[in-house]
Amino acid sequence: MKLLLAIPLVLLLAPVLAIGQGVRMSPDFLPLEVGNRWVYDVLNEDGMKIGQTDFSIQERTIISGRSFYVVTRFPFLSEGGDRVKLIRYDARDRQYTAMINDEESALFFDGVVSEVLQTDDSGLPQKFVLQTDTATVTFQRGVGIVEARIHGADGIRIAKIANVRVGERRTAVAAAAGVPAGPPAKAAAEKAKDSSDNVTAITEENPLLDVEVTAAPEGNKFILTVMNTADKLLPFHFASGQTYDFAVIDPATGQEIWRWSRRMMFTSQVVRTEAILPNKQWKFEVTWNRRDNDLNPVTAGQYKLVGFVATRPPIESDPVTFEVR
Repeated sequence: MKLLLAIPLVLLLAPVLAIGQGVRMSPDFLPLEVGNRWVYDVLNEDGMKIGQTDFSIQERTIISGRSFYVVTRFPFLSEGGDRVKLIRYDARDRQYTAMINDEESALFFDGVVSEVLQTDDSGLPQKFVLQTDTATVTFQRGVGIVEARIHGADGIRIAKIANVRVGERRTAVAAAAGVPAGPPAKAAAEKAKDSSDNVTAITEENPLLDVEVTAAPEGNKFILTVMNTADKLLPFHFASGQTYDFAVIDPATGQEIWRWSRRMMFTSQVVRTEAILPNKQWKFEVTWNRRDNDLNPVTAGQYKLVGFVATRPPIESDPVTFEVR
């Protein structure tokens, strides 16, 4: 059976508060990616399992020029958890927000006590706790919320992570034990011998590319964020002076109608290497004047945006849908 947790927190989703009052954290403390799913066993204070709860990310959408992830619900609420359907990470303010009744507000608020439980060798937090008089919520980097302890009228209820799917990178055992998934023991031993292990390679999961669309006086602003989710340096090899690109696609035909680089000039045949520092990101912004590659105004309707890192072959983001009015 499923049990919707009762968590009477100001920590979680009070829609009347302003976005600017949210708790700052990096995006890998609650990874937002289509297909991610978290399942929790719910225990009483004697450690007996009394139920289960879960939530997952179903799709991604654009609302008022902002990219949101559609979740099944957010179960860490005293009431109204089923009304929480839209969550996003605000990279500028470094916080999570949610949309309820057309009102966007911070998902986690200031005014709570936070404590770092675990750091990596460089001192970066890997696990931390947000605590109020009524609840304690534990976050783990790369996994999300791994435990919530709720003090209610009927005693303490504990939600512990039982199963998690986060970019296919973590296992339930690692999440439940609070141990980040990492290289096998053999690789760790080799690291001491080989300083090149301070550098990681591009994979299907890293870097993480995110594109956003916002309204601008001249048309639409496109933002590409390229995040290195590893704790090692991530290098990119380029064969020209171009680092990034954007393309607008007509979803009805699948045809590309506009590309940022089409009329740009770049130094050619220049081999160069650039790298993103561990757990850091690049951000690129351009403004589209809503004209196609032939400089004709586009018609109103829905379009898709794709961002690229201009390596060879290029690294491509998932498309996001937006509307031209």
